Amino acid sequence: MLEEVLYNLCDNGIKYNREGGKVVITLQQLTEYDAKKVMITVEDTGIGIPLQDTERIFERFYRVDKSHSKAIGGTGLGLSIVKHVVLFHHGEIKAESVLEKGTKITVILPLQFSQEEETE
Repeated sequence: MLEEVLYNLCDNGIKYNREGGKVVITLQQLTEYDAKKVMITVEDTGIGIPLQDTERIFERFYRVDKSHSKAIGGTGLGLSIVKHVVLFHHGEIKAESVLEKGTKITVILPLQFSQEEETE
């Protein structure tokens, strides 16, 4: 399921980018209230998302730009799947975007260790 999350985030970063744009993937370990977590960010330099649509991108079948979406294909399910997998794993997801500048999706997931790994 986590592979699907990374695939969908990267796929969207590529599909909605501009020619010569870039997609940057960052992984960072966090410690919050003694809980270890991993933060994954996928940031692109693409077309961006209007502010009023930012929260809706995680809805099933929702597409911001239907004409662009028709040209590149897809079902409008990718980010909905991402959100459901993240929530299933007790994580958090948020999107930040600026039109014509790009989009950054941040996923925070708990890291779970066995007792043996925690004592090492």
